Amino acid sequence: MRHPFNITATLEVEKDGICFLNAKRIELLRQIKSNGSILAASKEMCMSYQQAWTFVKQMNLLSPLPLVIRKRGGINGGGAEITRFGQDMIERFEKIVAIHQTKVRQLGDEILFCIF
Repeated sequence: MRHPFNITATLEVEKDGICFLNAKRIELLRQIKSNGSILAASKEMCMSYQQAWTFVKQMNLLSPLPLVIRKRGGINGGGAEITRFGQDMIERFEKIVAIHQTKVRQLGDEILFCIF
């Protein structure tokens, strides 16, 4: 039997108290990979280019290796791509989220079951 209450929690990976990865940043990385550009990714996510670029710069600065590399303009214009390390971070974050969700659900079942 499910009870009417649930415990929810979001996951964020920080470095030195600064957000490195969270669900929004992971989605930005996915969109950059899919669209080949920070601008297109930001439009897809309904966020400003400035915010998207700030997230990319911050992730790259906090990371031991770049997650996103920019390609300068040329005949076809510029763009951006996710590095192999960036793809690894997406996959690792997804694994951590799955474990986190399972643990939160278990915690809710244990604690809320005792209360109700």
